[in-house]
Amino acid sequence: MDALVAWKNKPKRRPVLLQGARQVGKTYIAEQFGAEQFSSSLTVNFQTNLARLTEIFSGDLSPQRILEQIGFLYGTVITKDTLLILDEIQLCQPAVAALAGLAEYAPAQPILATTSYSASQPSFSDDTVDLLGLFPMDFEEFCWAAGREDWPGEIRESYATSTPFVAHSDAMVLYRHYTMVGGLPAAVKAYVTNGDWRQVRETQREVAALYTLDMRNHLDDATASWTRSVWDSVPKQLLRERASKFKLSDVRTGARTYYLEAPIAYLDHCGLILRHYRFPPTRDGSYYKVYLNDVGLLSAQLGVRPDAFLEESTYQLLSPSFRGALAKNYVRQSLEANLQESMYWRSPNTAAIDFTVMDGQMRLVPIDVQASDNVRSRSLGVFRDTYNPPLAIRLSGAQFGYEDGLKSVPLYAAFCLTSESVTG
Repeated sequence: MDALVAWKNKPKRRPVLLQGARQVGKTYIAEQFGAEQFSSSLTVNFQTNLARLTEIFSGDLSPQRILEQIGFLYGTVITKDTLLILDEIQLCQPAVAALAGLAEYAPAQPILATTSYSASQPSFSDDTVDLLGLFPMDFEEFCWAAGREDWPGEIRESYATSTPFVAHSDAMVLYRHYTMVGGLPAAVKAYVTNGDWRQVRETQREVAALYTLDMRNHLDDATASWTRSVWDSVPKQLLRERASKFKLSDVRTGARTYYLEAPIAYLDHCGLILRHYRFPPTRDGSYYKVYLNDVGLLSAQLGVRPDAFLEESTYQLLSPSFRGALAKNYVRQSLEANLQESMYWRSPNTAAIDFTVMDGQMRLVPIDVQASDNVRSRSLGVFRDTYNPPLAIRLSGAQFGYEDGLKSVPLYAAFCLTSESVTG
């Protein structure tokens, strides 16, 4: 919302394009922005009026004609004080092409387009539009939704000073709740409204079903089948401890790169998976791990029972691979929301670090992820001996702390990790 307000206040605006996976709240935030910041707004839904809107955008591309025709279709008059919301614009290629003309000839008209990534979507030039990304809610936003509005500020202070957070135990409990719920707004709403885990899981199943339906609608039958196989394989492969990469051969018997390039690219472009490459990078870029875009979807896909995961006695009995997969997916998702690029590292032997990031001075910082209070890590020692980083970070169930260049950060504080905050 802050970024959208800053866009509104620019002296010369181009259309703004809000990108993100399906069901992350693009339409909601666009309409909320229109209601709060403009005297009026109009949502043009390409999912429900595609045929008629395609006709409008396929004719004369004069901005004045397009705005008049849209106003006629919706029974209103579009003025300079109207926020025009073009929802799911990627469904109409002529409308995508028209953005350039609208940007050049109608700069005073506020236009916000939303798009879910798709394989057929053309690239949007930042010379034509201002690009913004929307991601599933992170733990900070989850705290706001769960009535813990005061926690994020205090957690950030503890992170900056490496001093204990007074509500550490409660925050660790809420972190475990978050790994079951995730950041999809509908799932968060089901959780905070009545705490019904069955409704949370049903919401997550509906979103996953929508994603697979999109695969069938946007891809040919063969590609859709392979895409579904990749999607189903990601949670299973995340359970493999010490995995060096996402194994194409584990997707399906007979799988080859040729068959999987388009499916993986589709899931990546749709924002449904997060590729995570190895450091140092390989020449062909073939070494990468794959995470899901939302840890709540991952827990649902793995069949993790929330009651068992949240009950301490049964939590400790769960396989470390389950807890580790959820923790690492959560961290990767948190870094993505912060626009923080990261890679993983493996030594020629068996040492491995889940995440490495660059600080503000382009120095490599390792982030070791432990799903429990156990903070011993031979791999982190190997990495520090090899690269002598200015700072090392360990995410675990332990309190904040700092000693000898090693910063201890609780898992719930992963939202604090930015290029500025990881500077040693």
